[in-house]
Amino acid sequence: MNAEVPVPKDLSKYIPVLVVIIVVLVAGYLLFGDYIQKQRTLHEVDSLWENASTLRGEKNYDQALQVYNSVFGIISSNEFPLEYGMNHYYRGVTYEEMASVDNVNASSNLQNSICAYDSSLKFIAKTEYPAEYARVQYSLGDAYLKLYAFQVSDENIDISMGYYNQALDYYSIAVDPVYFASINNKLGNAWRKKGNSAGNSIYLQNALDAYGQSLRVFRNDTYPLEYAGVQNNLGNLYLEISEFSDKKNNINNAIIAFNDALDVYTIESHPVEYATLQNNLGNAYFAMSEIENKESNVEMAVNAYHEALKVFTISLFPQEHEGVIHNIARAYKSL
Repeated sequence: MNAEVPVPKDLSKYIPVLVVIIVVLVAGYLLFGDYIQKQRTLHEVDSLWENASTLRGEKNYDQALQVYNSVFGIISSNEFPLEYGMNHYYRGVTYEEMASVDNVNASSNLQNSICAYDSSLKFIAKTEYPAEYARVQYSLGDAYLKLYAFQVSDENIDISMGYYNQALDYYSIAVDPVYFASINNKLGNAWRKKGNSAGNSIYLQNALDAYGQSLRVFRNDTYPLEYAGVQNNLGNLYLEISEFSDKKNNINNAIIAFNDALDVYTIESHPVEYATLQNNLGNAYFAMSEIENKESNVEMAVNAYHEALKVFTISLFPQEHEGVIHNIARAYKSL
């Protein structure tokens, strides 16, 4: 028997399906390939950022800036808006760190920092990236507050507080308690500067409220170092408030705050902070000596000043040493 030859099937009806399958496969390949390339780019950016961070830690700020600038060569603002904005932000952080170690050029570096932070906000939208946006607001507040030391202007203080308050729109105690407490501590510092500049006790009361908010989080049992820092700020604030009202009670509050901080900052663990606090405590006792028990309070003041001199030696801290010696002389002269 002869086998029958099969009749070829009509495959034309499958062509549209095959075309669709091919298109889907090609599109998938292209999309997947694009995704892989983006991930490679992001990995390269992260690697460069890590390198720049290491350089900043080594205080090689110029090299760190070169690395950050190189990032702009591998990403675009359209494709990577968040990373593009954050790269500007990290440049701002670098300039701010430069200002902290170079007093001569601090003002210009802080202005460069502000410029970089402002540039970052062109790409970090509040609606799309609320956490990163708030982070930049916080840093802008810091930069303007630091700039105030070199360009004493109420405008710098007001701008600083405005940025801190914008950051607090996001960083509530529920969203991020540490940022909430840190910003309130800085806001307290800003109100103090404004209050002392204007001679306005209401502003100082605002500072007291801000520090109180900070201490809702920075408690001695959970954040001892931060707690001690706020207590030192509080001590100085109470001394400043004492110039306006309830002198004795506010000086007493200052002494309590400084001693609370000294429970954390010991001469062994934090010698510079310990010495600073002892000098501040001496100032508080000296202020009290002008109200009551002059001899005993002067003695307490001098004892605290001598504690400060254990760290602030003339060889290691000549400027601080001179300041403490002046305080001792002032105390003895008052007797």
